[in-house]
Amino acid sequence: MNNYLLRSSPFFCIKALAIALVSVCCLCSCKAQARIVQHYDVGVLALRGDNHANKAWRPTLDWLEQEIPGVTFELHPYNFDELDDAFRHNQLDFLLTSPGQATKIARQHQLNWLATQRTGYSKKTSRSIASVVVVRESSHFTSLKDIEQARVAAVSEKAFGGFIALRYELDKLDYFNASFYKKIKFTGPPTDQLIYDVIDNNIDVAVVPACTLENMAKEGLVDTTSVRVLDVRYPDGSVCGVSTPLYPNWTFTKTDRATNEIGKKVAQALLAMPEDALAAKSANNIGWTLPESPVDVDNVFKHLDMHPLQQTWQESFYKWLDRNEFLAFSTVLILILLNVYHLWVEYHFKRSKQELERTLFALKEKNAVLEHVQRTMIVGELGSSIAHEINQPLSSIKNYSEGVQRRIEQGMDPKDLTPILGKIQQQVGAASDIIQRLRSLIKRTPTARVVCRPVDFISDSIHLVEYDFRALNIGLELSVDGEPFKGEFDVIGMQQVMLNLLKNAKEACLASMDVEVIPMVHVELLYGTNEIIIKVEDNGIGLEASEEEVQQAFYTTKSDGLGLGLPICRDVVEAHHGQFMIQPNRPRGCQVTIVIPVTRSQE
Repeated sequence: MNNYLLRSSPFFCIKALAIALVSVCCLCSCKAQARIVQHYDVGVLALRGDNHANKAWRPTLDWLEQEIPGVTFELHPYNFDELDDAFRHNQLDFLLTSPGQATKIARQHQLNWLATQRTGYSKKTSRSIASVVVVRESSHFTSLKDIEQARVAAVSEKAFGGFIALRYELDKLDYFNASFYKKIKFTGPPTDQLIYDVIDNNIDVAVVPACTLENMAKEGLVDTTSVRVLDVRYPDGSVCGVSTPLYPNWTFTKTDRATNEIGKKVAQALLAMPEDALAAKSANNIGWTLPESPVDVDNVFKHLDMHPLQQTWQESFYKWLDRNEFLAFSTVLILILLNVYHLWVEYHFKRSKQELERTLFALKEKNAVLEHVQRTMIVGELGSSIAHEINQPLSSIKNYSEGVQRRIEQGMDPKDLTPILGKIQQQVGAASDIIQRLRSLIKRTPTARVVCRPVDFISDSIHLVEYDFRALNIGLELSVDGEPFKGEFDVIGMQQVMLNLLKNAKEACLASMDVEVIPMVHVELLYGTNEIIIKVEDNGIGLEASEEEVQQAFYTTKSDGLGLGLPICRDVVEAHHGQFMIQPNRPRGCQVTIVIPVTRSQE
């Protein structure tokens, strides 16, 4: 046995030495591992400035270092844009920010919510974010709806409590349009300066996060009696006056750069923080709780069309095009074809319009010819009356001329003949007037309206037919009622109307077989307020047809008649925007009534 031990002792010694060396190496390695410290970067939103952020949140990171051995946390205070930029460049392991910014980032990138800050500002300890609208105590603004024209400032358009919550509230109330928000001045951190600017009258209205004013007063920075809050409320027993509802508190989140293991430890450490810890007091909170649901924040962003998952209409349109290529191509093709069809229809419509205009012009020309023919026929039918009218001044001229001749033969002084020559001149003028009226009636001239008295063209028409009426023992009389005034009339057209009506009345009286009735035609002119009324009544045979038949074109009771008279009369009256009516006259005869609106012109 001793011999065996002696023989094996060298091997045993070598083995023991190797084991000892390995043990020493393992012990050194463990000590080296124990000395390795993990470093983590924490981005913090510094609304009240970098110094305030360090003062408020450095103790929280110290608490984490105390609770998690072997780690250090470096605080990086940022504004909104800087924090976004640092996150997107993968420079941060953790974020400590407002619910608005955390929600926006989490909806686009991987972000784990670890814990939500608890505060003692309201009964709901996980909610204290809101907007506060601050004005000077002496300001004339009394409510939110009064600030449309005010000088308004906020820390940032991205600040949830410092602006977005207020915009959501105003949008729900439908107070202001987009121009109001364009005028708001965004100053950037710190928010304390906004309160100072209101007090110094540099701005009228400041929008700040909840409890900013109370915390500044607690720190002795401002006197709360110099300012007041518009539409102040205290939801859920809030100790701070706010202008909007409360939203979830700030959130501690983990980025992809940090491991889940350290994230779990940070969450456990935050949840374990007691209410009276130095870290809690420095941050004005009472510890941390499980992450609060961001659904209210999502709803605000969706309502304002600011949610990161919402697509612009351009993006939605392009995606729709990508999914519906055939439908989009068909729609574009249909639109092109519709435009081509529209151009084709417009071309043919224009051509048809031109053809219709030419046809209308031709119809007007033919109508003018028909009117001229009808006037010529009237003059032909009034031949005896016209001859009588012209014969009267010619007979007078003949008598005066013979008288002058006898007086000259008797040696009368030529100076004494002047009165007789004047009478001859008067008769020449009378004959000339008759001929001129006939020429005007027959001559084919464009329709022209002149200012005249209605009684003038009625009297002229009566003078042209009164000889025939006397020769046929038909009574003809004119009565005028109302205050006379002038108006614009187509004199030739109205004479043609009157001559047609008088001629028809005369023929109706001649057709009457009742010898006991004295034939009579009565013309009445009534001056209204803004119109004239002309009535032509006879006691002749009356209407042989219904009123509907009389209204039809080319209606006539004469075997050789053209039926142009009444349609032409109706056209002339309607050209004056008037009414032309025919009705039976009781107990016998017919009555034609013409109503023409006239712009009153006092004589």
